[in-house]
Amino acid sequence: MAGALHLLVRLAHVLGMAVLLGGAVAAWQALRIGNRDPRPVLRRYEWLFWGALGVSIATGVGNLGTLGPPGPTTRWGSILTFKLLVVAGVVVLSAVRSLAVGRLGDSGAVRSIARGRLRVLYAATGWALGAIVALAEVLAHG
Repeated sequence: MAGALHLLVRLAHVLGMAVLLGGAVAAWQALRIGNRDPRPVLRRYEWLFWGALGVSIATGVGNLGTLGPPGPTTRWGSILTFKLLVVAGVVVLSAVRSLAVGRLGDSGAVRSIARGRLRVLYAATGWALGAIVALAEVLAHG
């Protein structure tokens, strides 16, 4: 039973990350295309983002609890520490991004300057999440 629970926690972790990264790319693409109002996509992603981030963090702590806390002086611990720093950076960047999306308002078109800045924020989110996935791959497989 413990093995099945561990697999379920890992599945939730991977699916949460898929929502985070896939949604960032979809939001970036919605801003890049430019012929439709991107606000519904952006707002939906922001809600999904914070929920999926919570699931990913909670299940990541669960995974770490299963493996035991590594010493930060080990190679694995150093990589984990760097990954957690990148995660903290994504959280800060995402708070700024979410506030920017919240300030778009409900009337009128999204101006090109706001669209450009949001496009950069979503691209940065996607690249940072991609780096987290790469670090997770190194942690999982050495």
